[in-house]
Amino acid sequence: MDHYRREYMKIARKLTLSEIQGGAEPDDLSLDDLITDGRVKQSSKYFMGVFSKAGLMYIVKAFGLAEDMKKQGLQNLKIEIDTSDPYTHRLYAYAGKICDNNKICEMVLKQGPMHFSSGFLSQFPNKTPNFLQVEWLLLQNPTKQFDKKRPPLPGQKHPGLGVGDQMMQLMIIMTRRLHLEGIINKPRYFHTAFMFTKEFIFTNPRNQAILMAINRDLLSKYNVHTVAWAAHFDCIINQVSGSELIWDPDFLILPLKKYLIKYFRSKDFHKEVALQAKKFKFSINTEKFLECAHKNKIKIYEKLG
Repeated sequence: MDHYRREYMKIARKLTLSEIQGGAEPDDLSLDDLITDGRVKQSSKYFMGVFSKAGLMYIVKAFGLAEDMKKQGLQNLKIEIDTSDPYTHRLYAYAGKICDNNKICEMVLKQGPMHFSSGFLSQFPNKTPNFLQVEWLLLQNPTKQFDKKRPPLPGQKHPGLGVGDQMMQLMIIMTRRLHLEGIINKPRYFHTAFMFTKEFIFTNPRNQAILMAINRDLLSKYNVHTVAWAAHFDCIINQVSGSELIWDPDFLILPLKKYLIKYFRSKDFHKEVALQAKKFKFSINTEKFLECAHKNKIKIYEKLG
């Protein structure tokens, strides 16, 4: 991750406005259209108000993602953007003909303020930060098949692209370019949260504690594939309470401003996480899990104790 961050930041510093808005008509690039109060003005003509379709393709090539895709047999990349909803923008990437069978990426983003003012965030600084909000992110290789080495995870139709770290760095660069204060998303599945928390942290200490406890109690025994499906089928048991874990997460955040970083790294926040973690000791209800896996034709590649 650090390697990509250093390399990508070098490339990002060299990107010009004309490159990220390449292909625009001259009239679209007038000073009045692009600059307001000394910063880039957002326009519905561009993805997230800044990036043109040609500009996004330039970025994919500049950051080496096109070459990464070529190594996987994915060529003739095409990018489409949908900015018809002024609040939520969609990006699609295809390898070859533009159709669902060739889709390798789908990204749904929005930006705006998030309010943290009560409950577990009662000590949050008296500010309303603006975030890049990740509504949906799909990365897949439709030409590959699942196997023992890369079994399917909940929600997957095809194996992933293996470029999650690179995409994360691109989103960080995009967030900084948009002058936003961080990235936030609400993971639909456990494995998505697990992957995101390389850099993200749950805004709710309880959910952060749950993830820590799963890592401590289950991922030390089982692989991610097994734990992901166990969470999906509600087969994880909290031995402290005797109840099933129902995956219902809150927001994950990657803070990029100092005051946000300070809050989520504070002793008080992590003290609360540690306190919550004592309420959980997880195991898998193997009988129910194996029954669910068999019923849904999910192969389990390890022995369950």
